Amino acid sequence: MAAATRGNPLRLSKANVRLNSDGLATVRMAMTDIGTGTYTILAQITADMLGLPMERIRVELGDTSFPEAAGSGGSFGTGSSGSALFEACQVLREKLAQLAGMDARTARFANGSIEFEEQSIPLTKLVAGGGVEADGEIRPGRTAQDFSQQSYGARFAEVGVDEDTGEVRVRRMLGVFTAGRVLNAKTARSQAIGGMVFGVGAALHEGMTLDPRFGYFVNRDLAEYLVPVHADIPAIDAMFLSELDDKSNPLKSKGIGELGICGAGASIGNTVYNACGVRIRNYPITLDKLLSGLPERA
Repeated sequence: MAAATRGNPLRLSKANVRLNSDGLATVRMAMTDIGTGTYTILAQITADMLGLPMERIRVELGDTSFPEAAGSGGSFGTGSSGSALFEACQVLREKLAQLAGMDARTARFANGSIEFEEQSIPLTKLVAGGGVEADGEIRPGRTAQDFSQQSYGARFAEVGVDEDTGEVRVRRMLGVFTAGRVLNAKTARSQAIGGMVFGVGAALHEGMTLDPRFGYFVNRDLAEYLVPVHADIPAIDAMFLSELDDKSNPLKSKGIGELGICGAGASIGNTVYNACGVRIRNYPITLDKLLSGLPERA
């Protein structure tokens, strides 16, 4: 097994959200989605905050004329952009509550309406005059200076090492994590599993060979640079424990991006050592490194 820990950074991000008279909420920010589900997460946050169905949310990203955002990477994407959007939705809720003559702190946003006690007003009625919009912003402050913020995990692996050939076979892996409020359980689990697959690649497959004469990499394509494929990955799973971190950001979430790979390769290296007694400290763990240390058979 091995431990995992990853920082929870926050970067300046801004967001704009507009509720149009047709009941469609549009989110705009210069954020990116590199395949990690940013569109989905931001739509979920907006739908939850305004009480709208997902199909009534439009998320527009990737335009530098939109409010600036952190971008994707370094485990700061969702926490930063999502928090900015959260703040924008809070301001929009206050504006809508004022139009409805209600208190935003006690009003409930659900089913496309704002509700308080027996009173319910459709949001489309409130914005019939041409729509309402709001801006939000999040930036690092004293909390980042006063508290060390981390996401954590523990990983477990089982491998077999052939005592004659030194071949390594990963049989199963499990990762258990805490990362604050998990905003989307399906994509979070998928990202954690993807990081664990990265760990298998780092520990057993991936190694660059440099030609010292010319300073370039010899194995510079996927024909010779080995990465894991489906046949290499055994039973693998990831799970998240319940946690709300009120020091992290308004969403009480924490970064997941790189958490999946932190410690993943180490768990395999530790398990190889446990299996055969050979400690390899330079990846990848290949046959030539193991054979010389394996005990001789009578």
